[in-house]
Amino acid sequence: MGCARLRVLKNEAVKEVDETVRLQDSGGDREVTKPEEVVEIGEKLDYEGCEALEEIFKRIQFKLINLEWVKLDENGASALFDIMEYYDSAVHLNISFTKHIGSRGWVAAAQLIRKSSSLKDFAACGISLTEHNARSVAQGLKFNSHLRVLRLDNASLSGRPLMLLAESVASTVSALSVNQMLQELYLADNKLNSIQDSMYLRELLQSNCTIRLLDLKNNSIFNTGLEDICEGLRRQKQGLKTLILWNNRLTHKGMSHLAAVLPKLTCLETLNLGHNPLSNEGILRLKEALIANRSVIRLGLASTAITCEGAVATAEFIVESARILRLDLRRNRIRTGGLMALSLALRLNHSLVRLDLDKEPLGETVSRQGLVSEFEVNCHFC
Repeated sequence: MGCARLRVLKNEAVKEVDETVRLQDSGGDREVTKPEEVVEIGEKLDYEGCEALEEIFKRIQFKLINLEWVKLDENGASALFDIMEYYDSAVHLNISFTKHIGSRGWVAAAQLIRKSSSLKDFAACGISLTEHNARSVAQGLKFNSHLRVLRLDNASLSGRPLMLLAESVASTVSALSVNQMLQELYLADNKLNSIQDSMYLRELLQSNCTIRLLDLKNNSIFNTGLEDICEGLRRQKQGLKTLILWNNRLTHKGMSHLAAVLPKLTCLETLNLGHNPLSNEGILRLKEALIANRSVIRLGLASTAITCEGAVATAEFIVESARILRLDLRRNRIRTGGLMALSLALRLNHSLVRLDLDKEPLGETVSRQGLVSEFEVNCHFC
């Protein structure tokens, strides 16, 4: 195999994969057309080790090549990604927290994204993407026609790196707008702001018609940034299906922007507004828009600072909705009055199958066992 040919010491990760290939080869069939294997490489890989893996990657295509936390230097990364691109080795590649791949490694990764016909899911979370490296990735995305999922959580994208992903270097055409194959985009924990980043997201949503999931949790979009995002959503032709805005410092004022666009969104199915201090006023502003929307089937309102008044407004939405399947109201101060409104709504609603509530809310001293039992009768899961 490759290690013997290159006279390098075989580490345990390479040895394990090597034995898998030997077992495959023992039957005489060296052509593997279905990606059936998962390889996790959990040790340091240098240039020689990456070259040794070529003998493996040219024999088998993997569903997942997991390089998470691997100590991979620039030379090794460049060689490894070149090999993967040449042999079209992976359907899902995870290089998260592999922090020392350098500029040449990113150029090779961008080429892999651009040219691979099998790569569908690329994850590079926990790696700070510099402006130079973001430019390389943007160029790879611009000409890619197969990638479906891009995960760039915690990649320090705020500012120019995000701009370069949203705009090509030579024009105002967005790299992600040119790419009309990407369906899921994960941008959590990137410190995205409402000054510039939300405008880039607006441009992305206005011009890309294939993205179905946008995860923006744990950023700092604020109400003004939400206005930009809603403007982008307004111009969507086919439409986003999942929007995650968990923990973005949104308040009731921002719900006015969302309420203005919700009735026009015919594809949105999952909306997660959890861990934002929306308050009862925010839910009241959303209520009529949610009723008019008719497409949302999963709604996340956990830890949104609502009390019984907000629960009553939510119950009114439940009564009017014929499609809602799941509603999350955990970590809110909903007491007996709000629970009674929700209980009545469940009797009148025939679609909700899961309602998430705290069994013992903060400050509640009255027993709720009877109401909980009633929820269990009227809702399949609680």
